[in-house]
Amino acid sequence: MAGLTFFLLVTMWATSRYVYLNEFRKYEVDYNVLVTNKIKSQFDFMTDIIRSTGNALGSNAKVLDLLSKPQSGSGKEIVERRNEISSLLLGIIGTQPFIKGAHIVSEHGNVYSSTLSIDEDQVFKFASRYFDILREKKMKELWTEVHEVEYYPDNYFNVMSYICPVYNMETQSLIGLISVDINYEIAREMFQTSSMALDEKIMVVDTEGNIIFNHPFLSNFEPVLDQYPQILTSKNLQLRGTVFGRDSIIVTETIEMADWKLVRMIDAMPLTERSRSLLFIFNTILLLAAIISFAFIFFSTQTIKKPVKTLIQACKRIERGDLDFRVSLKLKNELGILGDTFNIMMDQIQSYYQKEIDEQKRKSELEFQVLQAQINPHFLYNTLDAIVWMTETNNNDKVVEITKAFSSFFRITLSKGNEWITLAEEIEHTRSYLIIQRMRYRDILSYEIDVDDSILKCRILKLILQPIVENALYHGIKNKRNPGSIIVRASRYGDEKILLEVIDDGNGMTEERLREVVAHINADNSVSRKNEGYGLRNVNQRIKLYYGKQYGLSIKSEYKKGTHVSVIIPLVGDENV
Repeated sequence: MAGLTFFLLVTMWATSRYVYLNEFRKYEVDYNVLVTNKIKSQFDFMTDIIRSTGNALGSNAKVLDLLSKPQSGSGKEIVERRNEISSLLLGIIGTQPFIKGAHIVSEHGNVYSSTLSIDEDQVFKFASRYFDILREKKMKELWTEVHEVEYYPDNYFNVMSYICPVYNMETQSLIGLISVDINYEIAREMFQTSSMALDEKIMVVDTEGNIIFNHPFLSNFEPVLDQYPQILTSKNLQLRGTVFGRDSIIVTETIEMADWKLVRMIDAMPLTERSRSLLFIFNTILLLAAIISFAFIFFSTQTIKKPVKTLIQACKRIERGDLDFRVSLKLKNELGILGDTFNIMMDQIQSYYQKEIDEQKRKSELEFQVLQAQINPHFLYNTLDAIVWMTETNNNDKVVEITKAFSSFFRITLSKGNEWITLAEEIEHTRSYLIIQRMRYRDILSYEIDVDDSILKCRILKLILQPIVENALYHGIKNKRNPGSIIVRASRYGDEKILLEVIDDGNGMTEERLREVVAHINADNSVSRKNEGYGLRNVNQRIKLYYGKQYGLSIKSEYKKGTHVSVIIPLVGDENV
């Protein structure tokens, strides 16, 4: 063991010397080139998307047809055409955050924009200056400087524009151009995010020496461009020089977007000092490690072997399923702590295991109870009796309606054994129940269902609403002895929760009775009587088991006026079920 340790330490020392003398400095430069290329690739990626957008618009048949002839038609037709082109532009530019908008400009002075509220005269005035430039120089594209555009009334945005000419396929004459506006603030934010992570001096300049972006933001880099003019003329450059009085490594890369230059200036002295300090620290640690290792090996091997074997044997017994096994090391060192921690861990595992078994058992019991309540013989008998009665009176439309509702009710109740269904299915299940009951109690029952469409696809625990509605009918509306109504609502509650409500104008409850019901549905014991809110209790317990104890039913009631039952649950998508 000691010989092996000595050999490893000597090998590590020799390797560190070799790496430092032959590879480390080269790696410093190569690493900075790699980082520069990584920043450059972000801009190149953005450029590819913008070019693809311009080409897609320039080759679109509708755009070519639109630019080939003057605008004509009635005012209504012109508005419809602008709306259609606006939708086309929005569809092609997609959801890229750095693209602020796109415009189609014809030589006839017609402007079509992705934003209908934009000032078209402003867009045409800006774009018209590039028709002669594109025609004379036969350019395939050009990038503009940063300029200000009023996209909405009194809302101005700094943008850079990508101009793409559109030619007539037959005559090869210029008939219009595509202008894609890049949000300057978002592009600058992308640049600053990368730059701040490096904590270095970085800038982006165009071929004229104009600084587009720079970090730090308040630094003046124009003297650097004056000192090293080759930065603007060379495609890619690596040189060593003085920047702000300090020895630095300058690395440049050409960005395809508008032929810009990405320039990084890395302080060379910290690199060299850091590598030397690293080598000194490494050698010191290596020497100390050698001394400590030999001493440790000698004294520790004798005291470690037996406790480690005991722990290994314990792990093997646990692996074979013996969760009751515990170790007894009786040591006051780290191995003793490890043994005690092992025992505590096994106690917790056993506790969690038993808790999970009990919770799953309770879930199964509640699921069985709620299904048993749904397949109620009395409810089945009354519904079938209503179908027979409607058939005998030749009320075929009502027979079809109640039969469909009856089928939908039990289809969603079973839902192929799934405990999670969409809110749309839960609402449909509740609506089916209310359709059936309204036909039975047509003289006293009316209902209303109000649902936020944006949450219909969210997943919820099934059979939450119907038991609450059933409770409202039998303990609220029927006890009223007069016509009554039930309102079912589902809406967003904040950004991450759903609010479900069932409101009736039935008989309501006294304050004393309300306290009894609330205490009953929140009681820990499993005894339940139907006349004491069995359905509400079941729903409340299932919500707490599946969503957490912080969730559950909330009940408000006023005697002779009605009852309001609400529940707030997390907003859950398919990926979270």
